[in-house]
Amino acid sequence: MFFFNKSSSMSRASKAIAKKLVNSVSDTISAVSLHDEAEGEFHYDHICLTTTGIVVVDVKDFKGLLFGGANTDQWTQVIGSRSYKFENPLYHNREKVQTIRSLIDDEIPVFGCVVFTEAGSFPKDQPEGVYTHEKFEQDFEYADQAKSVPSKFEEVWQLVKSGVSPITEA
Repeated sequence: MFFFNKSSSMSRASKAIAKKLVNSVSDTISAVSLHDEAEGEFHYDHICLTTTGIVVVDVKDFKGLLFGGANTDQWTQVIGSRSYKFENPLYHNREKVQTIRSLIDDEIPVFGCVVFTEAGSFPKDQPEGVYTHEKFEQDFEYADQAKSVPSKFEEVWQLVKSGVSPITEA
């Protein structure tokens, strides 16, 4: 079990992604946990309110070359001549999305994505729902619509915000 994160604290690249979210969506909550009766507790990097629904964004700060598929259980990280396996991050992201859906009884759409910082790259195709930092910067743009969130979305958002707890580091 050797996947390498660049650091345990929020890196500069992770902070840049967080800033992009704050500037692009109606509201965002970051570094929170949510308890699910069936699955236990999930930690969320970012949960965002947009004009199209709620978006769960997981940020991964893995360096090196990254290889994986949407339905592949184990992905590979290559650093120099060494390779390391790690669990498909889309699986965990889907569980988090489902936990939010359960909380709000599917009242509004909930989407998920995984964003890898510029420390890593996908030399081959990357699965749908996975972004590199650069691609995320290009594609994730809600700023023009952020002010027109439907009132139903706002009501549901308050429910989500009331159900989360801040993550505290020991």
